[in-house]
Amino acid sequence: VNTSKNIHDKIFSKMTRHLDRASIKKVIDAGSGKISASILLKYFPNAELDAIIYPGDNRKKNPLENAIGSDRLNVIEADICHTTFRKHYEFCLVHLSLGEARHFDNSFEDLFHNIMQIKASYFLIIDIFEDPCVHFRYLEQYIKEKDFTILKKKKFKNPKPEHYPKVKIDKYKLEFDSKHFMAYLIKNDSMDK
Repeated sequence: VNTSKNIHDKIFSKMTRHLDRASIKKVIDAGSGKISASILLKYFPNAELDAIIYPGDNRKKNPLENAIGSDRLNVIEADICHTTFRKHYEFCLVHLSLGEARHFDNSFEDLFHNIMQIKASYFLIIDIFEDPCVHFRYLEQYIKEKDFTILKKKKFKNPKPEHYPKVKIDKYKLEFDSKHFMAYLIKNDSMDK
């Protein structure tokens, strides 16, 4: 049994249970991976999925193309911080992507701002609560100041915590354990106008 997939499936199910999943047709996975793409295709059976991965990130590209192989999956290599997405989506998943900004020479703020510029009706953001590179207070303040509403916010215990040794942030090296996941379901109020 894949514990990692099970906890993320549980989070997704609980956070999106009030949405009419069958009616959602266009979905974007910002910072896609095999687990997130599989969950999106499962829960949105009628949706086309644009899976965005960083250019040349074969650790994500190969499993997406080889393992999932759905005709509803479109793998797009794009740096979210330097790409404008013009297409309208009903749902955007940001699954464990914000903390990865540092791996691709981007800042949390730049990545987060560009993700929130995606034209999507709903966003589901899931990331590691203990990750020092993910600034949840900043995220919440941004949401309050802009045209968004947090519909649901929940912390989930990670049944299989992982240790992240010596994450380099600027000139500092930090360690952390992934004991919890933080999830936000966010409504884009500007899509109603």
